[in-house]
Amino acid sequence: EELRLMELVSDYQSLLPADHPLRDTAALVAEWTTRFGQNGQLHTAHAPGCERCGQTGYRGRLALHELLVTSADLRHQIQSRARPQQLQLAATAEGMRTLRQDGIEKVLQGLTSLAEVRSASNL
Repeated sequence: EELRLMELVSDYQSLLPADHPLRDTAALVAEWTTRFGQNGQLHTAHAPGCERCGQTGYRGRLALHELLVTSADLRHQIQSRARPQQLQLAATAEGMRTLRQDGIEKVLQGLTSLAEVRSASNL
């Protein structure tokens, strides 16, 4: 369980700017525990599957969301044709969650698996 948690932390932090407060692993785990924990513990679900879901463990669809709300600084960067990596760093610094990060939060909520999130989002 601890190894899986560190894998989630690593994936989540990979696109954060170096000075982002959630680069601090303890701060990130504390936030997740507050938001998604049960009895002070984080859990990831395992979906064993059944006949109704074709042994996949999933039923229906679940969307991952990424929303870029533009600030004056981001608008300026877009207009000046900044590189995509610069835009992403600026947007995440301003609080944007990437598809992968949204998916990881859904893993922590027990709604999907990390394998599914990785298959639906690129890093």
